[in-house]
Amino acid sequence: MTTADHPRRRPTTAVWALLLAVATGLLAWVRIGNPARGVAWAEDSGRFLTDRLTLGPVRSVWHPYDGYLHVLPRLVVDAAVALGRIDLYALSVSAMSCAVLGAVCGTVFVLARDVVRAWPLRVLLALVPALVPLAPVEIAGTAADLHWYLLFVAPWLLAHRPRSWWSSAWTAVAVAVVTTSEIQAAVFLPLLLLGRRQRRVIPVAAVAVLGVAAQVTAALTHPRSATHRGGITSFRDMTAGFVAQAVGGSGNADVRAVGASVSAHGWWVVTVPAVLLVVAVVAALVLADWRTRWMLLAVSVGAGIVWYAALIVNRTPGTTWSSFTPAAWASTAPLRYAAASSMFLTAAVVLAADVFLARARWSWRAAGAVLVVASVVAFVAGAGAVPLREHGPQWSAEIEHRASYCAAHPDDTVRVGAMPRIAGWDATVPCAMVERAVGR
Repeated sequence: MTTADHPRRRPTTAVWALLLAVATGLLAWVRIGNPARGVAWAEDSGRFLTDRLTLGPVRSVWHPYDGYLHVLPRLVVDAAVALGRIDLYALSVSAMSCAVLGAVCGTVFVLARDVVRAWPLRVLLALVPALVPLAPVEIAGTAADLHWYLLFVAPWLLAHRPRSWWSSAWTAVAVAVVTTSEIQAAVFLPLLLLGRRQRRVIPVAAVAVLGVAAQVTAALTHPRSATHRGGITSFRDMTAGFVAQAVGGSGNADVRAVGASVSAHGWWVVTVPAVLLVVAVVAALVLADWRTRWMLLAVSVGAGIVWYAALIVNRTPGTTWSSFTPAAWASTAPLRYAAASSMFLTAAVVLAADVFLARARWSWRAAGAVLVVASVVAFVAGAGAVPLREHGPQWSAEIEHRASYCAAHPDDTVRVGAMPRIAGWDATVPCAMVERAVGR
């Protein structure tokens, strides 16, 4: 038999997942843009970097912050410091955070094969973290917000039924990273019951419980401080905000423009899409097999929990959306919770589309096609989102500006600017590190 007689071998799922991970990581990097990539954001500078320089590479990784463990974000910061170029710190964190985002996309593509029938829809589902309109605004490319992407992959990991002990091992490792980096992953623990009859799920379940237990311990021993002193937002306002930011933001990252439409035409411009989304998910729940139903419920519930829990815990001020005036809409900004909720909402749309497209009746197939087109249109329409940190201080320039001072005071420290420009987010860097970076 000649070589030509042999059937052509198709790339394996792992190869496609790797290609998808690389592509989505690069896509996230491009979407963030050149100015924003070089700006340090929030905890990446003022908390995680400061803790790394103060506590060292081991203690800082397991050090609770505001009631939580943030293992993977701190490991990213640790790796960025270990490179030895403090002037490239912001760029390094952005690059590694985009790589993690890509890994999440590739993982979702692999794990969704037991739920999503059509491989093009598996690709679309995996693209959600990289293409959702609100992602580049705040959460993409920052270690501080990696936990939102880990939360997105959490239900897929916990629902996964390993086909081998090797698969069980890597799933357990991934679950350990997720649960010790994002406390809200505990919401998806019931998905472990999907594999309750398989022995290979036992290590995954044990690691998941231990990870959540570690988070609970951190919360009890290092209680979360109130981010704001405002009162808890009313349920009506939280729901109005969810419809405006999470639902409206799924098609347009400019929530000011969404608010302007609401002011000009009424709430129907966002409530109608929200109602249609609910109808599609409910219909899919009725038609789907039991495993798809569990995943649809998981992503739908996840979208709501992320939004409502975040507003309640953080007591976020300025969130009376139901009574916003045009001036209030003009001054509002997208919240990172909306980006996370939007990822889950879009995943629910893709899952519903897969259910409809698998039906024999043309009407269901047409509905599925409409959902797919709507998702793609939303991705394209939201491609121009502007990161909040786009006009922040360039980290490398900040380091360069302080080089002359450090040359004269090598034993001192300098403050390096970051975003947002509020107290607590700037970093304190030893002059010795600045001197090594600039080569003096």
